[in-house]
This record gives sequence, C-alpha cells and structure tokens, in this order.
Amino acid sequence: MRVRGVWIKYLLTGILLFSIGSAYGQLKKGRSKKVNYEEVDLEEMIKRYFGKSPSAINSLEGIYSVSAVITKTSRPFLSGHDRTKVIDRKDNYARVAILKDWPGSKRDFIEVSMSYHVANKYPIVGEFSYLTDDRGFTYRHLEPDGAKITFTMLHNQSDLMEGRYTFMEKRKTISYKLSYLKIYPKAHEESVRN
Repeated sequence: MRVRGVWIKYLLTGILLFSIGSAYGQLKKGRSKKVNYEEVDLEEMIKRYFGKSPSAINSLEGIYSVSAVITKTSRPFLSGHDRTKVIDRKDNYARVAILKDWPGSKRDFIEVSMSYHVANKYPIVGEFSYLTDDRGFTYRHLEPDGAKITFTMLHNQSDLMEGRYTFMEKRKTISYKLSYLKIYPKAHEESVRN
C-alpha cells in the first residue's frame, strides 16, 4: 500500500508541475511584442484628411459635437397660451464626422459616428442632401432599428448648424432640435487656409 501511495504522490506532483509549466508558457506566449509604429485614431485620420487640400473641402465637412433638445408643446384646457416643456436635453452626446459622399451618390454627404460603442466600427448614422441653395439641407437620421427621421437643417457658413424635426402626438407638438457645433476645422481656420 505504501508503494502505491508514493507513486500517486509522484504522479500528482508531476501533473501539477506540468500544468503550471504549460500555463506559464501560455502566459509568455500571450504577451505581445512592443510595436514601434506611430498610431493614429479615426479622429486624427480625419483631421489629416481635412488638412491636406483646403480647396477640395466643402464648408460643411468636418468634425462636429452634437447636442439635442426635445420639447413638448401643449395648450392646457381653457387656456390661451401654449405651454412648452423640455422633455430631454443631451449636451455633446455624440461626436461625428461629416464627409462628402462618392460622386454620383443619391446623398451629398454622410455622417459617420466617431463615438460608437463598438471599437473600430464607424457606422454611417445620417445622410445630408442639398436643398435648392447651398445653405439648406435635408438630414436623414438613421436609427439602429432601421427607422429614418428627416430633419430640415440650416448651415450659414459658421461653426454652428441646427436642424428641427416636429410631429404631432394627440394634442401635443413634439420637437427635436439638433445642434451641430463644428470642432475641426473651424470656420476661421478655413478662411485662413484658402
């Protein structure tokens, strides 16, 4: 019996040492080598794109911070005044890049989310199309579930662009107001480069 117990101890010790050794080898193997490449993120790539050819860049193209305000307007019973209530306000909730789309496309510009929750994924979350003049746009916002909301946008060559979407729900008017503040390139930077 003693001989059998000694062999079991040796066998268990050997298995334990083997598993520790293989785990250590996997740990060393899993470590990555240090890379000496210069790295850039999406925002830096877009800034480099805008910095290359100022004559080819449209004044709408750039990196924007997006804010939204949702209001509800109703007229209480037997009252002559409308009452407006802010339902939700989100300041700087998204960072997007607006880029010119391919020539011949049905849309003039695309809106790419830079603050998407999945790493290395940059979905197109909106599309812009010119109205008759170069200052007005229709903006179609694309929801994750496939729904599309169309806003009317005004762009007056400054760093701020605003749009509104309004609809009726029973006897209340619901309004979504989007504000796009241009972060890069600023309007005064564009005039200096041109």
